Amino acid sequence: MHSGGQLLRTAAGLSSLLEQPIEIHDVRGNREGKKGKKGQKGGLRAQHIACISTLAKWSSSNTGHLRNESTQVSFLPRKRKTPQASYKYWTDRPIPGNPSPKRTATIEIGGVGSIMLLLQAVLPYILYNGPKEGEPPTPLHLTVMGGTHVSKAPTLDYFTQVFIPTLKNLGYPEITVTESKRGWSTGPTIPGEIEVVIPSIPAGTTIPGFTMQEPGEIVGYDVTFIVPEDARRSFRETLSIWFEDRASGVDMNIIKDEDSGHNTRFYLLIVAKTSNGYRIARDWIWDRKKQTVDKVAHDMVRKVWGWVQEEIEHGGCVDHYLQDQLVIYQVLAEGESLVNGGALGEGSLHTQTVRWVGSRVAGVKWKTVVEEGQEEEEEGDVKAMLRCNGVGLVSSTGEGWE
Repeated sequence: MHSGGQLLRTAAGLSSLLEQPIEIHDVRGNREGKKGKKGQKGGLRAQHIACISTLAKWSSSNTGHLRNESTQVSFLPRKRKTPQASYKYWTDRPIPGNPSPKRTATIEIGGVGSIMLLLQAVLPYILYNGPKEGEPPTPLHLTVMGGTHVSKAPTLDYFTQVFIPTLKNLGYPEITVTESKRGWSTGPTIPGEIEVVIPSIPAGTTIPGFTMQEPGEIVGYDVTFIVPEDARRSFRETLSIWFEDRASGVDMNIIKDEDSGHNTRFYLLIVAKTSNGYRIARDWIWDRKKQTVDKVAHDMVRKVWGWVQEEIEHGGCVDHYLQDQLVIYQVLAEGESLVNGGALGEGSLHTQTVRWVGSRVAGVKWKTVVEEGQEEEEEGDVKAMLRCNGVGLVSSTGEGWE
């Protein structure tokens, strides 16, 4: 298997938490363009380097081959001297409006490398490595500079409206995000900036295993669109007509209707909310040739609505993007966890890759659970779920993993 970005981020994140050395080869090897033809080069990029170097600095780990376009990398954590040792990766300094010093840290990715992909790697480390027992349980104020709306990566709006609420429902501390400036991969590529306030899991505790099995009925839709000023009216009208025709009787709530600041920047997110508290979503950053704003509005609403309905029809509790992001939390939880991906079965290649990394770095095993009334070997839309018994990592101590 080629070692893509998802494998890198997950492996480095688990390595820093569980103190397991790793070495990865053929980094993004399937990205290399053919000779004589244009193609995205393989190897490490700024976002990958920022992820790994940040985790290495925070955990006092050593790295090898950590440079642009390198096709291999090693991550060698330093063993804690005592179970209670916790590296202080933050800086104590005053935060405006707060009476006392707070924990702060800053990461600059460079350019518009995806902030959300970086957070996938570093967020578990922050959650499980806060102040030790007896120290004030202050959250980390993390400033990150990079891309907030980057093609082929989760966006800031997906992160705040889908991922963060899901993590909170699973028992993790509530994370808050302030967007200072958007950073787009379309139009002028000016880096954005956000501040994420992340409370840590109380020292000496674990997060119990979780089960996401019954999605429930769709009870409403949240919609976000960030488009050129002259397109906002067209999007409002198109969405109103579309939902009236196809989701009559179900609430449609426009969460964000804002100017993107450039005539090439169009973004649409539709989040389906279920009666059991789950969120199933899809989004799109426009990546086609310029058309009239009415045509763009119609095409984007039609496409994103269709993708969301496909995700709902799978019958799971998550969309296939959220499914892979939750795997690392299944690995770290205490006890069994299960996520119903519906007819997605084992999930995307990204999901399968993260499970494989969890098995190799943390030693967890995955078991396929088939819904009652179906045979495991049945072909087609078998609603299979994968269960794992997590390592039960204890916050701020380094204990819990064997």
